[in-house]
Amino acid sequence: MILFINKVVCFVLEKWVSLIMAVVLIVILNGCDAGTEENSTPKLRFRLALELKPETKIWDVSRLFKENLESASPKHGIKEGEIRVDFYDQGSIGTERQLLEASKFGVIEVVQVNTAVVTTIEPSYAILNLPYLFDDEEHHQRALNGEAGEQLLQSLEHQQLKGLGFYSAGFRNMFYHYPEERPCPETPENFKGLKIRVMESRTMISTMEAMGVSAVPIPFSELYQGIKTGVVDGAENSPKVFTSYKYEEAGCNCYTLTEHSTDQHVLIANNNWLESLDPNYKDRILEVAKNIIPEYNAIWQETTEKALIEMQEASVRVNKISDKSPFVIAADQVHEEFFNMYPEVSRELYDRIKSN
Repeated sequence: MILFINKVVCFVLEKWVSLIMAVVLIVILNGCDAGTEENSTPKLRFRLALELKPETKIWDVSRLFKENLESASPKHGIKEGEIRVDFYDQGSIGTERQLLEASKFGVIEVVQVNTAVVTTIEPSYAILNLPYLFDDEEHHQRALNGEAGEQLLQSLEHQQLKGLGFYSAGFRNMFYHYPEERPCPETPENFKGLKIRVMESRTMISTMEAMGVSAVPIPFSELYQGIKTGVVDGAENSPKVFTSYKYEEAGCNCYTLTEHSTDQHVLIANNNWLESLDPNYKDRILEVAKNIIPEYNAIWQETTEKALIEMQEASVRVNKISDKSPFVIAADQVHEEFFNMYPEVSRELYDRIKSN
């Protein structure tokens, strides 16, 4: 009985914190708006927020979305400047989780967040964290931009939200410190003994352990120092993240293209706001969210290729795995465990993704 009461109290407190945060954001944003008024008044003006910095490059999703919407669209009878997007980036008004909550409450009209954050309100998004769910980037793109992706976007509507589109941040790979005289590992057996930092996610921990390493969940902010001091041997992330944080200077000299899981962001709008718009504006927003995907993909591909070159120039050994089947087989158990952890997620969605 006491446990039940504690859970109820925690639930109520969490909801009050969310409501207080929404009120605070309204005050902040109203103050910001007061200082950005211009003589020309757009017919549609809304807020777009994200936590990312420009150097992450996936930040470009929101930049492209804003720039395209503010340009003319003769097809929809929209003139240049008719739509104005107030842009808040670099976490200036909140973390990704806070922004997602604010969008749900209608405080912010559109947000860009990592799909991992969306799992806090919609469990089906956790399926995207599964290891070796996608065969390659082409498969990843087909799923995100096909029926499976549309099913995930629509699943947010019961939360008063509307998913606008997915944007790939490629595959995550392992990087770590390894003896110079030995070749970088290429099989789960070779990885045994390595301590690899992971996010505090049961799926990610299970994935790393299945791949042969010891999973160590520590905060991202502590990773660099953790590698330098030997708390962990390395971590797993994209080439761009590796070069941005200069992990070679912390001691990481191997980057293995395990390509074990993917990262993706999603643009999300408050659904009540979106449905209240003039049909031309609504259609334009939905259209732009899809149309920017090819341009963004080109930016991300160039970013990844450049990062891999930068690694090699910094004397980091970048090695491809010729046969990933031992990792894929090892990951099968993680897929089965997933449906025990998330019984509400349908296998139909899983099968739809795998068959793309």
